Amino acid sequence: LKAPFPYPGGKSRIADHVWSRLGNVDNYVEPFAGSLAVLMRRPAAHFRGSHRTETANDKNHFIANFWRAVAADPEKVAGYADWPVTEVD
Repeated sequence: LKAPFPYPGGKSRIADHVWSRLGNVDNYVEPFAGSLAVLMRRPAAHFRGSHRTETANDKNHFIANFWRAVAADPEKVAGYADWPVTEVD
């Protein structure tokens, strides 16, 4: 998957390189989640077989809440995102 939005300091350009170095790990922690670019680029082959643990962390609680909302109800998040956003929102 491609990260759904650009993020300052994002790792989308090196995500494939990261996975080629890490290999198929049992437990992946993304310490600076942002757009989750590396996690989103995890190769599909890694999802076959045994259970995997993935942890997304970020100091910014708004980032964490965004990803929780996407996991809980992606259609509703898309509905809110498909509308002009103002600073007041």
